[in-house]
Amino acid sequence: MVWYLKTMEVFMMKKFIKYIVFISLASFSYLTFADNHMPKTYAMEGYQCNFAEGKGLNDVLRVASKWDKWSDTNYSVPYAAWVMVPFYQTKSDFGFDLAWLGVSDSWQELGQSQDEWMEKGQRLQAEFNSVSPCDNHVAYWVFTQRESKETNPKGYLSVRGCNNNETTTLEQINAASAKRNEYLDSLGMDSAIYAWFPGAGSPIENTYDYLEVWANSSMKEWGTAPDAWLAGNPDPSGLSDLRECDMPRVYYSQYVGGKTAE
Repeated sequence: MVWYLKTMEVFMMKKFIKYIVFISLASFSYLTFADNHMPKTYAMEGYQCNFAEGKGLNDVLRVASKWDKWSDTNYSVPYAAWVMVPFYQTKSDFGFDLAWLGVSDSWQELGQSQDEWMEKGQRLQAEFNSVSPCDNHVAYWVFTQRESKETNPKGYLSVRGCNNNETTTLEQINAASAKRNEYLDSLGMDSAIYAWFPGAGSPIENTYDYLEVWANSSMKEWGTAPDAWLAGNPDPSGLSDLRECDMPRVYYSQYVGGKTAE
């Protein structure tokens, strides 16, 4: 990390330190309400892409199918990928047609998979570029805040940028997060919740400290919380008093394969 800090402007150093402190607190806080289990963490790369003229999602999925077969014999470490397209999103705010999310269990594994892709995957890279070139490539630190009991290869991701208040304490986050999880359990929701902290490649002037990401298996499940609010049963956790988050945008996401652990 020393090389990273030395290359950033002073204000970015402060932002990065703030991320690390909050990540550490998030990890610790999870222990207070998750049966003493460490949270699952991941290293993730994200590409933001636009469809080439005359191309669409099916064209990307066709190339991704080739990549999935390629990954079985060319990656030496686990790497899983999803593609997501806008469902609720304003194009003028977020000007990409498609995102690629690539996930590994550690930064070294992610780096190894990227080295192998750079060495052996350039022919497939050209095929991806022909259907959906990607201008942005960003790394994220991913922390699991709530796990789902059932996994689904397809679903919906609700994403919003959040900033904790300067006066927010660890104890307040602990209590509010625990209360929210109990509330979602009471609604019968199986949503997973993640915190994505921006890493290498992120905009210099990010407007948020982290992204809060909810994963729902269906839009019916997604609608449970707003219906509860309309019925007079809103989230009682008080998290909204501890931070400010922007308007969520929703993406349809589907698993496209990769190298699995042996």
